[in-house]
Amino acid sequence: MKIIHTADWHLGKIIYSNYMTQEQEYILEQFINYVEKNKPDVIIISGDIYDRSIPPSEAVNLLNKVLSNIVIKNKIPTMIISGNHDSEERLEFLNGILSEMDLHIEGKIKKQIKKVIINKNSKDKTNFYLLPYIEMQKVKDLYEIDFQTKNEALKYIIKEMKIDTNEINILISHEYVAGGIESDSERILSIGGTEYIDPQILKDFDYVALGHLHGPQKIKYEKIRYSGSLMKYSFSETNQKKGMNLIEINQKNDIKIKQINFKPKRDMKIIKGLFNEIIKMENTDDYLHIIIEDQEPIYEAINKLRTKYPNVLSLEFPNLKTNNDIKTNKKNIKNISPNELFYYFYEEIKGKKINENQKTYTNKLFEEILKERSEE
Repeated sequence: MKIIHTADWHLGKIIYSNYMTQEQEYILEQFINYVEKNKPDVIIISGDIYDRSIPPSEAVNLLNKVLSNIVIKNKIPTMIISGNHDSEERLEFLNGILSEMDLHIEGKIKKQIKKVIINKNSKDKTNFYLLPYIEMQKVKDLYEIDFQTKNEALKYIIKEMKIDTNEINILISHEYVAGGIESDSERILSIGGTEYIDPQILKDFDYVALGHLHGPQKIKYEKIRYSGSLMKYSFSETNQKKGMNLIEINQKNDIKIKQINFKPKRDMKIIKGLFNEIIKMENTDDYLHIIIEDQEPIYEAINKLRTKYPNVLSLEFPNLKTNNDIKTNKKNIKNISPNELFYYFYEEIKGKKINENQKTYTNKLFEEILKERSEE
């Protein structure tokens, strides 16, 4: 059996006020071409299909185009779960009807985790468990148990699945498994580690198809995998190779995993150097973050750069910062007034002490804030 595992498409994504829909469509055309040529047996999309709960019409139309090609034209069973960016209700609309077409979409978590069996009456029988993104309050209400962490909740859910470890079992999930490497474009919602999942509780599955973290990676075991996002969504991802996972299952305990890479329409790159050096570099329409190392400000730097590099998204001037070597003073902040704390902060940022006029102004400001608080 050949399975494609992909995740985190984030259709409708906006980066620095730029809609990424055309770039996403460009990559999804490569995805469809691969599917048509290689004819996988199953396709998995592990959450965050859309970038927000109410996606723009262009994003909805793009998803419709892709799924129509996969399910109707190529007749490939496809399994989708919701991620933390998706609207579970919207994603699950017409779920029952679509399941009859082998398009299985689980938006809302249910007591009975959906199990889809492929090749039911053959030796290649494979069980797929569709587990949407877990929202703690909803899962507490669903099971009427006061889970303290996601790990505790997921451990309970997996136990309730009662999986037969003699069969081939695949979990589709959208969670943060401990040990994973984050990038800037993910929305990690964790307080004191309550979102983290221990990879040990996933060990009984033959493959875990994860979404949520945007860098393709394995966690502890070869079989616990993030496919990574469809394309680069932040400059922290410039060194990542985006694509999808191809899983080939010959039999139980005989599984091969390979990453298939995509070529973006425009790459995301970081350029660093002096302004006069950068402006002489080769033209490109890639998305750029430019770090200008000049000691003096450059007038209208971004406008000048965009005449040559139209997709400059952001600039950084590290050498214009007032104090790059900021160190925290070892002081007991419980014994320091808000005014004094601000003075220390000012000194660390600016590299010099606050003057008397500034002190008078900030003291007055703090008095007004404290007065407003006391009147609330």
